[in-house]
Amino acid sequence: MVIFLSAYSIQQSREQYDQRAEALTQTVASALEQSLSNSIDKIDLALRTVADELERQLATGRLDEVTMNAFMARQKRRLPELEAFRVADAQGFVILGDGVDKNARVSWVDRDYFMHHREHTERQLFISKPVFGRVAKKYIVGFAQRYNYPDGRFAGVISAPIAIDHFDRILSHYDVGPHGTIIVRDANLGLISRKPAIPDHPAGKIGNTTISADARALFESGVSTATFHTTTSGDGFQRTISFSRLSNAPIIAIVGAASEDYLGNWYAEAYKTATLAAGFLLLSLVLGVALLRLLGQAEKRQQALAEREDQLKTVIEAVPDAIQFKDGEGRWLVANSVCLKLFGLQDSAWLGLTDREIGQCQPHLAATLTACEVSDATAWANGRVTRHEDIMHDELNGLLHFEVIKVPLFDENGARRAMIAVSRDISERKRNEVELENHRRHLEELVLERTAALMETEARATHILNSSADGLYGIDRKGTITFINQAACNLLGYRAEDVIGRDAHSLFHHSRPDGTPYPPHECPSRNTLTLGQNVRVDDEVYWHADGHPIPVMYATHPILLDQEITGSVTSMVDISQQRATAEARERALLAAENLARAKSDFLANMSHEIRTPLNGVLGFAEIGQRHSHNPERSADAFNKILASGKRLLGVINDILDFSKIEAGKLRIEQTTVVISEVIEHAVELVRDRAQAKQIKLDVELADNLPATCLGDSLRTGQVLLNLLSNAVKFTETGNVTLHAQRETEQLLFTITDTGIGMDEAQLEQLFDPFQQADASASRRFGGTGLGLAICKRILELMGGEIAVESQLGRGTTVRVSLPFLPAGLIAPTTPPTSASQRPAAKPLAGLRILLAEDDLINQKVLVANLIDNGAHVTLANNGKEAVDRVIATGRSAFDIVLMDIQMPEMDGYEAARRIQELAPELPIIAQTAHAMSDEREKCFAAGMVNHIAKPIKLDELLRLIVQHVQTD
Repeated sequence: MVIFLSAYSIQQSREQYDQRAEALTQTVASALEQSLSNSIDKIDLALRTVADELERQLATGRLDEVTMNAFMARQKRRLPELEAFRVADAQGFVILGDGVDKNARVSWVDRDYFMHHREHTERQLFISKPVFGRVAKKYIVGFAQRYNYPDGRFAGVISAPIAIDHFDRILSHYDVGPHGTIIVRDANLGLISRKPAIPDHPAGKIGNTTISADARALFESGVSTATFHTTTSGDGFQRTISFSRLSNAPIIAIVGAASEDYLGNWYAEAYKTATLAAGFLLLSLVLGVALLRLLGQAEKRQQALAEREDQLKTVIEAVPDAIQFKDGEGRWLVANSVCLKLFGLQDSAWLGLTDREIGQCQPHLAATLTACEVSDATAWANGRVTRHEDIMHDELNGLLHFEVIKVPLFDENGARRAMIAVSRDISERKRNEVELENHRRHLEELVLERTAALMETEARATHILNSSADGLYGIDRKGTITFINQAACNLLGYRAEDVIGRDAHSLFHHSRPDGTPYPPHECPSRNTLTLGQNVRVDDEVYWHADGHPIPVMYATHPILLDQEITGSVTSMVDISQQRATAEARERALLAAENLARAKSDFLANMSHEIRTPLNGVLGFAEIGQRHSHNPERSADAFNKILASGKRLLGVINDILDFSKIEAGKLRIEQTTVVISEVIEHAVELVRDRAQAKQIKLDVELADNLPATCLGDSLRTGQVLLNLLSNAVKFTETGNVTLHAQRETEQLLFTITDTGIGMDEAQLEQLFDPFQQADASASRRFGGTGLGLAICKRILELMGGEIAVESQLGRGTTVRVSLPFLPAGLIAPTTPPTSASQRPAAKPLAGLRILLAEDDLINQKVLVANLIDNGAHVTLANNGKEAVDRVIATGRSAFDIVLMDIQMPEMDGYEAARRIQELAPELPIIAQTAHAMSDEREKCFAAGMVNHIAKPIKLDELLRLIVQHVQTD
């Protein structure tokens, strides 16, 4: 029984020592956490204040280093634990702060806090791991905050480093025994500070993360507070450890009481108890004596326990926050003087009472203590540390704000053991926050106001710059570009962001117009920077981004600030268009002179070409008249008149065709073309001339040449005839060959001759109108000089091409290509049968024709030809007479009307419209000297059924008359 009672006493004593050790470590950990949190809050507030001042100065457009350093020095004096405030710009270079040498170019760009704030826009305190400071030259923990430009862009980082010594000084305020330990670690469990220090042991190195596995698991579980017992530690001691995580920083406060310290008395007690129990069994007398001694030692233990309690009270009293301990039933056990003063309690009247019982004794505290009961219940229910804010009314200070931390403690069975409450007065912080918020709001309003004004000014300036049609850019004293407008960017081929900050001269004014280097000191615009002179240069070259020169006219003006030259502004105008216009004007003048000369030559040539056949017509008409009695001489004269007339008609047709093409009036038909017939017709028309010159004329048709195609047979034949005529004309001896073939989807015609040929200069102007390869050719060979120009234009309208190869004295080869379209794409048409092919000897026999013609010669020609072909002709001298004839005789008096267009009194259009009103079924055929297509359309609009151009071909006239009389 004695042994059992002794063992039970030792066990109970051990539990009491363990509980006291847990309470001690929990209290110190909570107090340490409060002290660290309070210090960090002050640092955060100071950093925000410095950031606001930096942003305020940036909003004014200027950062005053002297003022800023003085401001940070004042803030530093309020926080002696700080090494200094230091500021880095957006590039990471340290620019402000105590001990900062800007020339040293110390950079934070690789620091974790710099990279964090550069990537994260939110205002949030960043606490770094311990590092060796590049400016402080010792281990520090960095507290950092970002600051911004007025537009929100990242401007840099403010750092407030705290030496590790500061944490050592905080830890020195607490005592947990000779072998106890107090540790501060970061979020990754790296060592920040340790008491006692063990610098020679790996576990004592700053940043060391060596801890026991069970402790690591507990830290990494995320709980905010915990108490546990470890048998292994970095320095070899067993300890009871409590830790608390800071709510406002990634820091853990760890407190450990060594069992060697707090169980020292218990070991002695247990040993002596066991010895006494053994002695009691041996000798009761000795046991009695020993028991008396044990009682004395128990008294000493009570004294030791009282000393421990006094130490705990001393620790609690040292903490500036209000601290109270309650048991599991809510009874007050311990309260420091700050707590008693806060509640207005004195002596120990509160000891062992609950909040409700104290409230009954102190009615004015009832509401406050009821709130405490509620927060206790919340903490017990959550089973973890809780934080909240309370407000109390103080008669002297008014409303007081408190941050309250409740730490519930449970035994191993989950039963409530104790409740620790820590209340921190945050009234000053709240007042500072309100003041800071008001200051920030005012600052934001000021920044917004000034930013808006600045943006409006910048927008107005930018609008003015970009509205200018002239290129504008500005440089500083070093020649570096400070701004550039859009017109200059467009002119030089750069984007604004690519040129700002670069040297203007080396970028686009580096070379002279001939490409040789242009030294900057020789540039006239440099006088603006050195002498303040206005400079204007009317003919200069700037260089485009792609390397090509740009002719410009520019003017440079100095920028003056307080009578000091700070830079210059250059305006420039692209004179490429002016220069090109001047050059074009010269070319146009030269071309106009050439054209005038060519037209003069052309008119002289046309005079010759027209007068020659006209002379033949008139001359042989006189000969025919004189020899009218001699049929043979008369026939020969008429043949010569006919030949001269055809030649004159060819000249006129060339001129009219070219006029049609130039006016866009030439129409390309799409009908079935028999290719061999077109070639044969063209060849037959030049065969007599070739034989007369004894030139061999060959035609080569390839096997793959199709029989038919879709196209314009008239224009195709016109081109081939013109080319063959030229080949025969300019060939004295030898041969002319026409070769035709199909190549894929093209028809190819090649005309080769052995004529006089051409040189390169002649080939270049071969297809120019009014030109011949040799100016003397028109006199030597005749011609209008329009033939090849007409051919080229006709081929272009038909989708074809023409190419010429020639050597002077060795002949010429002309290649013509036309798109091949199968004739089956449209329905075949039957060519009209001419009147001469009709079987009747007189195709107009019995027809009554009303002829309206004012020209006497044309009247006689037409009347004679119509009567010779069997018609009865009624003549009207103008349109009015024609209308009167129809009115007088009626519609049935005539089968058809031939109507001239240009006549006096009433023209053919008006006469046709009136006759149509009188006799809608009477067909009217127009005859005019106009060959334009719009004339045909006007005739159809007036009610006429067809159109024939003068000079009139008899076969065509007879065919049209028969066609429309039969249709009618």
